[in-house]
Amino acid sequence: MVQILAQNVNIAKLANVNFVSSIKNIRINMNDLQKSLSANAIFSGMCGLTLIAFHKSTANLFGLKDSTAFWITGIALIFFVFTLILEIVKRRPIPVLWIIIQDTLWVTGSIILLVYLPFGISNTGNIIIAVVALIVALIAFYQASALSQIDALSTSGNKLFRFERRVNASKQNVWKVISDVSSYHQVAPNIDDVKIISGEGEGMVRKCSHGKDSWTETCSMWVEERTYSFEVNTSAPDYPYPLKYLKGTWEVNEINNDTTKVIMLFEFTYKYKIYNVVLHPLLRDAFKKTAEELLNNWQNILEKK
Repeated sequence: MVQILAQNVNIAKLANVNFVSSIKNIRINMNDLQKSLSANAIFSGMCGLTLIAFHKSTANLFGLKDSTAFWITGIALIFFVFTLILEIVKRRPIPVLWIIIQDTLWVTGSIILLVYLPFGISNTGNIIIAVVALIVALIAFYQASALSQIDALSTSGNKLFRFERRVNASKQNVWKVISDVSSYHQVAPNIDDVKIISGEGEGMVRKCSHGKDSWTETCSMWVEERTYSFEVNTSAPDYPYPLKYLKGTWEVNEINNDTTKVIMLFEFTYKYKIYNVVLHPLLRDAFKKTAEELLNNWQNILEKK
């Protein structure tokens, strides 16, 4: 009995430590993201105002007679600054990814100008193009680095998602529903079928499928009426997601006799580091939508009883 209680305490501490670490790390990364976006806004704003105010002088410096392209570029940069300011406040991953893409396109365009020299730009103009492109590239890299660390644990570097829901039901009833792991496909929108292959509790192996894809999951922790975890065999040939590691933990916490909190923790690592930048902002919203739908289904089942 003492051993079981100690195990429960350790599990609760572990879940809390993971959550606190993730929140702390997310704050740090968000600050990094704000700093990188702020640097972009300052530099882009300076360039934009310079091109608007001194477009004729800039054209002469570049060895060109027509200054139209310079003041138009300046206006575009000012609009770009407003989008940067918006994301400094909101810090939305998908718009930040779009900002990084725009910076990358600027650098790519600059390289094309420097390689093909299509407009007879002066040597001074080409040097300016190269210097600006280098600064933009460094800012883009800084932004991408900060974006890649969103939702990352400071200890392992793995991503962590946490979802929770208060349900008007007793802890015993909630546990009975969420621990029915063989019926998981009936509530999880991203799984079509589940079959228990072997075992029960810790060590249990179940097979999940979605469309033509299938994979196995092994229960790595099971504490009755408290919590359980499954680790996914992400190396399965048919595993459909771009993940190298994935563990899900489900937990029930009693608030009072008729109210229980359901907590879901998903810790994962992408197969390739570049996915932290190019995929995570997109999958983040999809993952949240799936988790919320799962919690909705469980809540509907429990509160109808």
